[in-house]
Amino acid sequence: MNRVPAKAYTKIHTALVEAIAAARKAQNTAVVAELKHALVEYHPEAASYCKGEALKVLEKHGGYEEDSDDESDTEANDMDVEKVIEDQETKHDEKSDLTSCLCAEAIILNSSLDGQEDASRVDWIRAVKQTRTVSKMAALVSAFVNKASLKVAKMEEEHSDLYDALNTWGKSRQKKKSSQAAPEISEVWANVNFSDEFCFAKIEEYPLWPARKCVPKDDELRSQLESVDRTLISLVGERGALRVVKTDACVPFEPTLPEGENLSAHTRDIRNQLEEAMNIARRVVRGQEKKSKAKN
Repeated sequence: MNRVPAKAYTKIHTALVEAIAAARKAQNTAVVAELKHALVEYHPEAASYCKGEALKVLEKHGGYEEDSDDESDTEANDMDVEKVIEDQETKHDEKSDLTSCLCAEAIILNSSLDGQEDASRVDWIRAVKQTRTVSKMAALVSAFVNKASLKVAKMEEEHSDLYDALNTWGKSRQKKKSSQAAPEISEVWANVNFSDEFCFAKIEEYPLWPARKCVPKDDELRSQLESVDRTLISLVGERGALRVVKTDACVPFEPTLPEGENLSAHTRDIRNQLEEAMNIARRVVRGQEKKSKAKN
């Protein structure tokens, strides 16, 4: 591992897992636990840190040398590598608080599609491009299908909720009974185009929030929304989800919050998120204004 450059992150990962397997074979639980901790730090973009942590462990416990006398070492190590991955949550040192001992590919599969910090879309693309075997490509496809299936099921449910609410609102308007309003729905899904029009919208217990108006691609859905005076919006800073609000509840966007908007009742976390969303909206609107002036 000492001779492996940091950019050869795959070799570093392999060497570390083999070291864990050797320590397991020697029943040295202390070394196994510490090497697992080093493996948790592994990431293709930060392999040097993982390598350094692993070397500290090995040096602390007297270094590591391969046992060339045992011809079955390779086979045993391969079996132990599988045990490292399978038992990483159930058979770890009680003093170690380890969350994962998965290989880099597993981290990518579990994280990149969800936008988590330990892997990104770039990691996913790199993994696909570097695939050279059918089995690995099958694993990537299987992971994608599994994640996508869950997301599609959620989208279908939210799409159905939207139409149920629209039907209830429509019946309420026809009967002129405002008391029969549809239950509040938090998130919906529809195939939309994102317009260039920004506004402030009031959602549930949150303060006025910058949002972008969305136009349904489906003419029937657009007509239904107009008939019940509703608009689809995408809150700035919220990924993927759409909201449906009353059209007259959308206030034109301004660089600052409207006067009288009291934020003292909201948590610091909400206020920080709102400030970040406001900064994003202001930058986008300024960019639109500059582009418009350039055209004129």
